[in-house]
Amino acid sequence: MAKLPKIDTSNEIILGIDPGYDRLGWAIAQNNSGWTNIKLGCIETNRTQTIIQRYQQLELDLQKIIDQYRPTQAAVETLFFANNVTTAMKVAEVRGIVLAILIRNNLAISQYNPMQIKETVTGNGKADKKAVEKMVRMEFKITEKNILDDALDALAVVFTHYILSRNMKYYA
Repeated sequence: MAKLPKIDTSNEIILGIDPGYDRLGWAIAQNNSGWTNIKLGCIETNRTQTIIQRYQQLELDLQKIIDQYRPTQAAVETLFFANNVTTAMKVAEVRGIVLAILIRNNLAISQYNPMQIKETVTGNGKADKKAVEKMVRMEFKITEKNILDDALDALAVVFTHYILSRNMKYYA
């Protein structure tokens, strides 16, 4: 069994993922004494295609992002669903696809649940989406208005990883 890479916080390029099958949010950021090289967006799938075709599109598009930006590590949001089991299953399948792509590309992978992300970004684990968006925009100095919330959520995952991976170094 191949040994997974360790998280290295020097000269890192972090890929954040907010999984979804309609729309997968992604963000790339680098922090060398300040956030640089910030790119973010969404992979949107065609609702008229079969779910397998949509998964294939997600796989191909995510691989293109990895090939273009060459992240050194990845952070993925975990699932939290209370109501819709069908949606939860599809998003869980997308997470499996995402994790397989990240492993295939030999990226160090960290996972964070929604409450960890909200707590890290806003200081309140029960914050709403608007509070998270506001803090992400402030931290990364984003003024553009027409950014999809899934992309901003992926950037929140990047920020959470950056903060929590540094804190873990002090306890290791």
